[in-house]
Amino acid sequence: MVFTGSRPAPTHVIAHLSDMHLIAGPGLLQGHIDTVAKFRGALEKVEGSGERFDAIVLSGDLTDSAQPEAYALLRQMVEPVAERLGAALIMTGGNHDERRPLARELYGRDTDEPQDTVTVVNGLRIIDIDSAVPGFHHGGFSDDQYDWLARQLASPAEHGTILVTHHAPITYRSPVMQLLDFDDVERLRSALEGTDVRAILSGHLHVTSFGMLGAIPVFVAGGVSYVDDVGAPRDLLMGVDGPQSWNLIEVHDDSVVGTVAPVEQHPTWPSLSEAVVEFMATVPEEERRTVFSTKR
Repeated sequence: MVFTGSRPAPTHVIAHLSDMHLIAGPGLLQGHIDTVAKFRGALEKVEGSGERFDAIVLSGDLTDSAQPEAYALLRQMVEPVAERLGAALIMTGGNHDERRPLARELYGRDTDEPQDTVTVVNGLRIIDIDSAVPGFHHGGFSDDQYDWLARQLASPAEHGTILVTHHAPITYRSPVMQLLDFDDVERLRSALEGTDVRAILSGHLHVTSFGMLGAIPVFVAGGVSYVDDVGAPRDLLMGVDGPQSWNLIEVHDDSVVGTVAPVEQHPTWPSLSEAVVEFMATVPEEERRTVFSTKR
């Protein structure tokens, strides 16, 4: 390896995908999107990235209408990828999911209770908590869920905690989506204050977005299925087929960094010529930063 970074590598790496809206059988999402093909392409990009992933996180709207067959298809598609990567698989429901078919197909449980889970990966705790409110499209947690979350966070984890929830606890520009947002942001802010939660991973908005809940960064993954056109007037919701993406989340000892990764394969070319690479291989490691950084 010719190039080495000037900073330590991340302790943990997460592939964060959201809003697959899987449809089993024939049919296009909103008459435009082959959701199975989009999800397959996203998983191919994740697996082909060469990253050492500790976890794959799917932050809700796993299916478009809670078809049992769609949940089964989701498992068939993502579980082999997680297994090949040696990554934990964390999934939470969204407003397009329904708790009983999700619980049956993903966890083998016949219940309407939320399937909130805790996964510890090499000292990093990942808590996913279902923010879908039964019978509605807006989000929030029940009193029981807040109590459960408090119990989980009572003791800190070695590398802290990542919280996964479908509805993003930040303000989005769309007044339409604000009708469907997380219903008690201040309560969640208070619940997380003083805990070891280092970042929140969400979806729901069908855009790549970032914000803060108090001192905690919130990373919203752009939809795998389709994306909201942020360039359209804010009182409209206009779907776009093209800029779908997922987020590469890197956890460091002192920070959490999110980077957008496109789902579609675009033309690429090497930014460094072979001559540069070959020359840098001859430079002693302690001199590489100065040599490479110096303008010519």
